[in-house]
Amino acid sequence: MVKTPIITPAVIFVMAVALVLAGPLSVTTTVGATPVAGSQSLSVTENVDVWDRSPLTLRTTSEGPTTIVAPRTFLNVESAATGDLPLNKRTMTIHERNESINMSFEPRIGAGTRALAGDEAQLLAVKLDEAPTTAETNASNISRASLEDVFANNSDTTSSELLDDAEDVGTIDEDGELQASYTPESGGAYGFVLVTVDEGDEGLSVSDGNVSVNGNVTVVGVEQAVVQDNVSNVERTQNPVNPGDNVTLAVDTEMEDENATHAVLLVRQGVLQRQSSTVTVSGELNESFSADQITVENSFDNISGVGTVESNTGLGSFTLSENQSIPAIGLQGLFGTVVSEAESDASGDVIHASATIVSGDADANVTVQTLDSWPNGAYQYVHVAVGNETGTLNSDTGTVAVSPGGGPDNGGGPGNGGGPPDNAGGPSDAGDDDEEDGE
Repeated sequence: MVKTPIITPAVIFVMAVALVLAGPLSVTTTVGATPVAGSQSLSVTENVDVWDRSPLTLRTTSEGPTTIVAPRTFLNVESAATGDLPLNKRTMTIHERNESINMSFEPRIGAGTRALAGDEAQLLAVKLDEAPTTAETNASNISRASLEDVFANNSDTTSSELLDDAEDVGTIDEDGELQASYTPESGGAYGFVLVTVDEGDEGLSVSDGNVSVNGNVTVVGVEQAVVQDNVSNVERTQNPVNPGDNVTLAVDTEMEDENATHAVLLVRQGVLQRQSSTVTVSGELNESFSADQITVENSFDNISGVGTVESNTGLGSFTLSENQSIPAIGLQGLFGTVVSEAESDASGDVIHASATIVSGDADANVTVQTLDSWPNGAYQYVHVAVGNETGTLNSDTGTVAVSPGGGPDNGGGPGNGGGPPDNAGGPSDAGDDDEEDGE
């Protein structure tokens, strides 16, 4: 690979942009995406390079107890003439501690991986030491522990565990693919960094949670996941409800002796999977790069619903008033979009959704509003509770029926809130563009 050293903060910021875009799991399909021209890697430290397509290649494939389908999401970096590249993230899931998180590294549109066949690989599992907030339930906040922090052993932010030959993470096969799994022992926000080891080098090693690099490695895949400590038990106090009525959820968590922040999203079932978000990065990626170069275009016009945020309560470090145009993907994106853009008189192509964020007892009744104009049907609710002191994370999902005048219980869907639709991600986005890349 051709190495192009650039300013490290710019590298980390670009990687963070890619990581913050979506929650993990599954893939999506698009046509006409233009492969990235040329194979390049960016220098993070003296011994660590990052392949510029690493945000596209590694994905979790396990389903978790809490799942919600997100809009299709595309990334367009104008200076690299990428066209609209799918991020291959259709489903946001919260995983369970002590359950395996399966991952797949493989060719994707815009990221051919067959040139890596035969390369020795290692997988670094990174857990944020800082207690997760509701901002991190989008399963994508490894950006808070940037790659630079990981390899510099910033113990205030991360702890790390290495998976290699002993854990069946070995050589990338002849098709440019590799399968791996990791079993988290505790809840929290996790990041996964897949590296290839230059010939003759030992690569990464971890001692007491600290990462060392012997020789040179290249990051070829990055992914992230949120893991819960326990399932929250959520009961609907009424079902169905009339359009315009409040939906009250009686929440029972496994937390003891602490308060919690509760976030509840209520969205018409099936509507998100028909939407899309395109993130465009304009201008040059250099030391002058700024957030003003990032724009997001959503396929929908408005949110028809009600966003309720209790005073002095928010999505962690996420400032709603300053993030109007984030993509509606992952729980942070979905909550932020609904809370900041929900309108009672919204028109056009709208998403019917409401959200509530409150802080209080770990066991509480949480109310989310509906509108008179909402159509009949099943609405999925997603509840996330984060302990204010320990960062313990609980979640649950289910459905409630909106039906004028009562009517039958048409909440519908499986017990896990309807789950993802059949083949939510569509066929694999595998697309080996090695010939176009000149690899």
